[in-house]
Amino acid sequence: MTNPIRKIAKRISSSNSILWLTHVHPDGDGLGAGAALSIAAGAAGKKVIPFVVEHVPWRYKFLFDHKFPVISAQSDFATTAAEVDLVVVLDTCSHSQLGDLDAPVEAVKDKVVVIDHHATHDEIGSLRWVDPTAAATGVMMEELFDELGWPLGDAGEALATAILSDTGWLRFANTDSRCMTAMGRLLDAGVELDVIYRQMYQADRIERLKLFGRVLDGMELVCDGKVAVMSLRDSDFEQTGARRDETENLINEALRLKSVEVAIMLIENSTECSASSAKDSEKNSVKNAGSYLVRVSLRSRSLVDVAQVAAEFGGGGHSRAAGLKSDENIDALKQRVVESIAKKLQV
Repeated sequence: MTNPIRKIAKRISSSNSILWLTHVHPDGDGLGAGAALSIAAGAAGKKVIPFVVEHVPWRYKFLFDHKFPVISAQSDFATTAAEVDLVVVLDTCSHSQLGDLDAPVEAVKDKVVVIDHHATHDEIGSLRWVDPTAAATGVMMEELFDELGWPLGDAGEALATAILSDTGWLRFANTDSRCMTAMGRLLDAGVELDVIYRQMYQADRIERLKLFGRVLDGMELVCDGKVAVMSLRDSDFEQTGARRDETENLINEALRLKSVEVAIMLIENSTECSASSAKDSEKNSVKNAGSYLVRVSLRSRSLVDVAQVAAEFGGGGHSRAAGLKSDENIDALKQRVVESIAKKLQV
């Protein structure tokens, strides 16, 4: 094993209380890795406190329901972080991905360790294990548990969820022998994939299906059909009743089209922008009136490194999957992102 994993294993082993967090707009990898840490470290006699910004997305509630309480208030995070022995940041090593928690995390830097698999990263915490060759943070956590000598036990379902969600159920290009080895050990430990599949993909609300219909109806094909662009505005959520955490994986539907090399999804959230603008006003920072906060997700087959595209706009991620946030108008931002991708496709 590499040095970072041994050092992190030692820090975890010597800590009696642990607080973990993942990035804003949490996904299955970060949440699955965190839930697994809560279960395995708890079984080892440690106190583990999960922190999830706002709430656990509907798709992953089965990992947390009736198992352990989750805190979500920033004030609670700062207080708890000061009290625990160790703070573990999962599935991100980016200041921007920590959002409002960036400063509180920096305030306890000496007790912060990071476990992440993204290529773009900042200097967060006192110890970092960043491995872009890992298919998912869940793969790294499975290896960490092995280093610690912890049995997988009930944590197996959470680890499998982390790996499966970040590899598209083992379909994406990041699925490799290392990932499959980890999955093999999880299956040997009794993980039931059919049960996880039902919990993740066969429990949609009708509101999400209505939103899905709008995504498909509004999809645009540009750059000679090589780029699919999907947009969701505030009105789409208001009129369908869908929640913003129900957009996960919708972008991948565009890649079902044979001609599409890159998929773009822009999600408008002027409500969040208004809150952000209010905070900035308190700091004497000025934003343009009527600006929007837009989240952009990018997916690529192979011809375009979308992490490079995202980096042009202050974002990051992997070569095949990346994202960014902006307070630019959604239509203007869409045009600029498409132009960036068009240059890389040379169309």
